[in-house]
Amino acid sequence: MSNHFCKLVESFIRPISGGIGRRLRYMYYRKKFKSCGENVIIDEGVYFENIQTISVGSNVWIDKNTILLGGAFNSDGRKVYKTGENKIPWGDLLLGNGVHIAPFSLIQSHGGVSIGENVTIASGSKIYSLSHHYRNLNDKNDQKRYSFSTMADKDDQFMIVGNVVIGDRAAIGLNSVLLPGTLVPDGTWIGVMSCLNSTDVLTPNSVYKKK
Repeated sequence: MSNHFCKLVESFIRPISGGIGRRLRYMYYRKKFKSCGENVIIDEGVYFENIQTISVGSNVWIDKNTILLGGAFNSDGRKVYKTGENKIPWGDLLLGNGVHIAPFSLIQSHGGVSIGENVTIASGSKIYSLSHHYRNLNDKNDQKRYSFSTMADKDDQFMIVGNVVIGDRAAIGLNSVLLPGTLVPDGTWIGVMSCLNSTDVLTPNSVYKKK
């Protein structure tokens, strides 16, 4: 099936509401995922990019208007700083059993993202495993102020990349942001509107909030 035809099919089934829409999307997308379990709910408005790099467990709910972006970051010719763990291949998105991605969330897994079992990513939250940085983290003598635009020349961009790993039974509160290299241990709850990165050291089964 050509990519253009697939996009056409997806544009048709994406907005269909109710049980019929859920069944159609599950039947269609389960063959597109890297792997897919049983009882997966894909609500209307959900958008996937590079779906072949996304693995989905069982009893997973991908709620309305969420965006899931897979596909590995191409670092060729790029200035890059690698942070955090490196256990997940760049581009892979792993959703464990019992995961709920709530409405209007965005997960970008160009640097690898893993979400453990029985986790909710609350509405409006954003997870980025690849982002820009304003300075060269590899060279303190480089005083250049780098651009934040992906449309800028490569020489004017500096990237930071790292796995984002969320453990089992964790929780990500409303409108929170997780940046490259973030590690959320098992059982840890992240408070509403928190922002975390690789420098935040969390303990398992704790409650944490940072702005």
